[in-house]
Amino acid sequence: MQITATLKDGNATLQLITNSSRADFTVSDAANLARDLETILTNPTADAIDRHYRVVPTDTGVSVETNQGKFALPWRHILPVVNGLRG
Repeated sequence: MQITATLKDGNATLQLITNSSRADFTVSDAANLARDLETILTNPTADAIDRHYRVVPTDTGVSVETNQGKFALPWRHILPVVNGLRG
């Protein structure tokens, strides 16, 4: 499993790639998403962050939530996603 992230024109795309499939999840107005993920990574007991999206800490990582759905992001993938968003 691989999770990548990009930021273009203020919109983030989180991409989950497995051996047999690929799924994209778009987060609009995500200019602060990298910073928000880093905040939860450094303080896993922090409250959920509410913007045009939500970043919610979970036992296994974070859940990035929009009105289109949720994207579960395991702890080990948060830093690579942050780096991808800052690209």
